[in-house]
Amino acid sequence: MNYRKKAMLMAGALLCLNLSIYSQSISLKMSNVSVKKAMTELQTKSGYSFVYIAGDVDTDRTVSINASQLKDAVAQILKGQNVSYEIQGKNIVIKKGSQQQVTSSEKKKKVTGTVKDSNGEPIIGATVIEKGTANGTVTDFDGNYTLELSDNGILAISYIGYKSQEFVASQIKQGALAVTLKEDTEVMDEVVVVGYGSQKKSNITSAVKSIKSEQILGVSTPNVENMLQGKIAGVQVYQSGGKPGEKATIRVRGKSSLGSSVDPLWVVDGVIQVENPDINPQDIESLTVLKDAAATSLYGSRATSGVIVVTTKRAKENSRNINISANWGIGNINEGNFKMMNSEQLAAEWEKMGLEVPEQARKVDFDWWDAATQTSFTQDYNISFSGGNDKIQAYISGGYYSEDATIKGLKIQRFKALTNITYKAAKWLTIKPRIRASYDDDVDHNTPDLHELYAQMPWDYPYYEDGTLINPRELRSGYTWYGRDLTNSFYDSQWNYSKTKTLTTEGGFDFEIRFNDNFTFSSTNSVRFSNKKYFNYEDPRSVAGSAVKGEMEETWTKSLSRFSNQMLRYNKTFGKLNVIALAAYEFNDYSLETTDVIKQGFFPGSSVLDNAANLNAINGEKMEWALSSFLCNVNFAYDSKYFLQASIRNDASSRFGKDKRNGTFFSVSGGWNIAQEDFYKRSVLASILNEAKLRISYGGVGNLPKDYYPHLNLYDIKGTYNGVNGAFPSQLGNSSLSWEKSYETNIGLDLTFINRVNVSLDYYIKNTSGLVYFVTLPATTGFTGYWDNIGAVRNKGFELSLDAQVLKDTPFKWNLGFNYSLNRNKIVELYQGKDVISSWQIRREGEDINTFYLRKWAGVDPDNGDPLWEKVNEDGTVTTTNNYNEATLQVVGKATPDFTGSINSTMQYKDFTLSMNWNFVVGNDVYHYRENFDSNGAYPTYNQMVPMDDWVRWEKPGDIATHPRLVDGGNLNSQRNSSRYLEDGSYIRLRNIQLSYRLPDKFLSKIGLKSTSIYVSGDNLLTFTKYPGRDPEVGESGEDTYSYPNIRKIVFGLNINF
Repeated sequence: MNYRKKAMLMAGALLCLNLSIYSQSISLKMSNVSVKKAMTELQTKSGYSFVYIAGDVDTDRTVSINASQLKDAVAQILKGQNVSYEIQGKNIVIKKGSQQQVTSSEKKKKVTGTVKDSNGEPIIGATVIEKGTANGTVTDFDGNYTLELSDNGILAISYIGYKSQEFVASQIKQGALAVTLKEDTEVMDEVVVVGYGSQKKSNITSAVKSIKSEQILGVSTPNVENMLQGKIAGVQVYQSGGKPGEKATIRVRGKSSLGSSVDPLWVVDGVIQVENPDINPQDIESLTVLKDAAATSLYGSRATSGVIVVTTKRAKENSRNINISANWGIGNINEGNFKMMNSEQLAAEWEKMGLEVPEQARKVDFDWWDAATQTSFTQDYNISFSGGNDKIQAYISGGYYSEDATIKGLKIQRFKALTNITYKAAKWLTIKPRIRASYDDDVDHNTPDLHELYAQMPWDYPYYEDGTLINPRELRSGYTWYGRDLTNSFYDSQWNYSKTKTLTTEGGFDFEIRFNDNFTFSSTNSVRFSNKKYFNYEDPRSVAGSAVKGEMEETWTKSLSRFSNQMLRYNKTFGKLNVIALAAYEFNDYSLETTDVIKQGFFPGSSVLDNAANLNAINGEKMEWALSSFLCNVNFAYDSKYFLQASIRNDASSRFGKDKRNGTFFSVSGGWNIAQEDFYKRSVLASILNEAKLRISYGGVGNLPKDYYPHLNLYDIKGTYNGVNGAFPSQLGNSSLSWEKSYETNIGLDLTFINRVNVSLDYYIKNTSGLVYFVTLPATTGFTGYWDNIGAVRNKGFELSLDAQVLKDTPFKWNLGFNYSLNRNKIVELYQGKDVISSWQIRREGEDINTFYLRKWAGVDPDNGDPLWEKVNEDGTVTTTNNYNEATLQVVGKATPDFTGSINSTMQYKDFTLSMNWNFVVGNDVYHYRENFDSNGAYPTYNQMVPMDDWVRWEKPGDIATHPRLVDGGNLNSQRNSSRYLEDGSYIRLRNIQLSYRLPDKFLSKIGLKSTSIYVSGDNLLTFTKYPGRDPEVGESGEDTYSYPNIRKIVFGLNINF
């Protein structure tokens, strides 16, 4: 800020003043403006400066002014605020509450000094006041001030946009005090969007974390979910693969259900999303994750697993911006530690087993993986316009994203658009129509199955000499195919393909009625429609379609959701007490229709269902549900020190019987900002620990079953018996089924050290009971099973979030962030205490919800090279056995990590910025499904993986080995499922690194641009792990079944604003 120029303007205004405050004539007419704006306008017109302590005056409050006298203008600006004011020279000194005069008998000391910013420039018009009195002044043109201060007084210095500072009189030596005000980064007072509204961060009493759009952008992906990795403590993002367009799985504070959804609830612009929203990341203004029950209870029955609140961008008054962004990226498969053998290596394996190596192995060495992959290409273009006047503002954007997969065959395209309008139709009425749309277009030309690719023998060549692809099941004379499954991964891709097209639109019409300064009514209304078409083609010439002379399948899926919320809000300040309350009614419903047709028998190349001769199947379904709710919330904030929040919500769901339809959920939380206490401000600790707020909360939320009709008896009525239509039992209804309920206690502490380091600590315990689970019934009952409330789960954990301005007031700036999360999950209760075993995992009381249950590998017998497993005898003793069937199934590990975290760094020097995001996962087990490729001879006609450096194969008696001896056909089932394939999935990964350069403003102004930056970034460039597979990041199940590996990307981009 150029204070000298401002000073000249202020001086000119002061020279024009000839009248006193009580007689000065002015003309000030302003409608629905903030107190801050009204003060600025009055100061410009009159030359009088306002002096007050930050926090004593609500400068965001809306007022209307119509005054011809200065005293009337001041009264109207301060109307309704618990303040008094006094004229001292050219200063209007505002004081909280009733006026207190300083008597002449008090001892005073004269204090003089200067107030400057961090660059050494004087701050003109800074408020210098004795706290709790009307005794104050403002700094002059050079930032100087003089004030008579009581011996036991507190000197408060503040200026808009800077952090206020306070000094006890006894600390001011020799009556001189030079002050440097730091820019207010709004760390403690930023406005955070929370449940059904927003709050100052300093007033929040629950566990929430908000991040701005610039903090999530950088990673090259069309999905917001994938961008949250490592950004927020307590939020684990599982990217189970790098397939283009694939969305990540998000878990907030662990997994707390067995048969209900464990995904967080998404809320976009106040609208609860039934499905994960398709949002252009460029359109996001802010994103807030609500983690504890106090933060989520207002969302009731769908908030057990957390809530993600997204606010999209809107235009600001009297502004105009056009932003264009574009980036181009290239990507390659992340090889990791999983590499397949070449012909020579595989031939050596055969020779060790005593097998005859075919002559073809000496001639052919084909790399199937290399032939199936390519360098992917990504492009992402976005344009947005925002602008308007004080009456109407509009934000309009459009985006296009495309990506060619690294595994040949797949290409995705994403088209997205958003329009947000704000129209102030009257002083009391604001209308906010909006529309968001997306169109997805995916084409997959029979992308090879990854397991099949790995299995291909390197001495099988996919082409004949004339370039024709080989069908191993119909070989020409003189050719041999050695792969066991007789498949050529590229053969069917000549003709077969699938297409998926999805159009989604969401329209909303919101409005707000302001009755007065305290009461408002807001209405949020939305309709979302999605139409998805899937088409799959299998050519008559392909292996997949040859048996039925070609097959076509077409699936249409349509969904419709409606949402409406009608809310009354109240906001009023009574002296030092601020009260914010709301009450609302909400309705949400959803319907889904699916039609699927399969036809067979057609000429090659046809893609119209009517051209197929035979109808194989036609299926359809329709499902729907509805939810209505009443909710209310109240927040109290007293003197910026003490905070109390309480909320309650009642949901009525169609998924339960009439007697169990309603569920009530509540929360209560409190906070104490210790740093605002006077006794604390006088302490030595205050200069080191600038902010200290304690938070405590308790509340309950719910969860719904995944099934839409668990309370009803269901029958299959499409069957026939002796030519007569019949009804066959399917599901047994349970009218007594009730809500899952989670009750959570959270204790948190927010600290700020030396105005540089912000620390948040949270400890929580969440108990979930009445788990909704499908209980299977014997076939003799005629029913497959029923839904019941059968168990309980407990999650408890600790979270640490740290943000530090390591280097702040220097040309080189460095911000460093660190997140750490620890969650312990335990099943407390199951139906009749019985174990539930599924695949390689078990649900058992006392164990983690993602526990592995396998035979325990005991190594290799050094005498003969046989595999060994543990056998637990009836008396509890443990022995080893080489008989796989005698080995004991037991708990051998868990997929849940011991802890997770991230490190974020941003360094800035002049116009260059370097940012990095590392994330780490420690202590999780991953089942590496490599039995077929590390089989000890069990699958000689599958290619095998190259052994890790520390693996040792048994060859002679006495060898201490990790792998049994090679035996053609397998060594005593050593390749069967066991903890031998359970690996440590810990890793640390450089998720993203970006270097950007902002072009100089002097240059840009000459060509009419506001700002322009160019950048280069990299995704997944480095991963440190001992995991023997391609990628340890395999999803929350902890099972690596050869999903699409993560991609390394390099992206080049630019942003232009004008």
